[in-house]
Amino acid sequence: MRAPLHALLDRARRTRDVLLVLAISDLRIRYGRGGLRAVKWFLEPFAALGVYLVLIVLVLRKGSEATGLVLVCAVVPFQLVMVGTANSMQSVLKRGSIILNMSLPRNLIPFSAIVTESIAFSASLVMLPIMMAIYGIAPTTAALWLPVAILLTVIVAVSLSYPAALFGLWYPELVPFALSVVRTLFFLAPGLITLSQITGVARHWMPLNPLTGLFELYRDALLYGQSPPAWEILYPLGAGLALLALTVPIYRREQPSFAKLIG
Repeated sequence: MRAPLHALLDRARRTRDVLLVLAISDLRIRYGRGGLRAVKWFLEPFAALGVYLVLIVLVLRKGSEATGLVLVCAVVPFQLVMVGTANSMQSVLKRGSIILNMSLPRNLIPFSAIVTESIAFSASLVMLPIMMAIYGIAPTTAALWLPVAILLTVIVAVSLSYPAALFGLWYPELVPFALSVVRTLFFLAPGLITLSQITGVARHWMPLNPLTGLFELYRDALLYGQSPPAWEILYPLGAGLALLALTVPIYRREQPSFAKLIG
């Protein structure tokens, strides 16, 4: 019994070490090595939020009294999904020299892209309490749902990483188009305004977008102070797990051809 357990623990340590090495190298590529690296890492999510604030407040002139918090509850999780997908599309090609010359657990490559972006994602979480303080919204017991929302965000991002990695390898010339499609998903969900402010046919169709449940889950926990309905958790979770079940086997099947496609 001890031998299989020891082997399992040893394999887990090796997996952890590989993920850390891949994530750290990605972070150095994205943020550099100088003293300004931490500043860039911290300010990047604030810049993304600023774009949407300008769009909705100054251009569209819409929003609720807590516009900033409404936006943060969508922008924060979407940033992980968006940049995680973008990083995943380049992940196999970026590891080309390693794949060609070394033995690397290729199953970990897309996942490592999300590990990298999750480290950056952790900086953006500070915007949540900042916006709550700005609008005078006190946390309630519903804030205990926030860890669930964060975990669900990571699951959705991971589920997109495997098909994104394959797409970036197969169709590198179409990567900009694919990223535009992912950005469109933000506007096909209640990203700029809450779901309750949407009426008509769109109100019935938007919950079909897994991002809708994700955004509303953050708002229930932090803005509305209420427990989320089950669909806000189960639908994004089910969509993410279904996508993983569909695409991970395809990714594994295609691994032997990676060296040929890269070369």
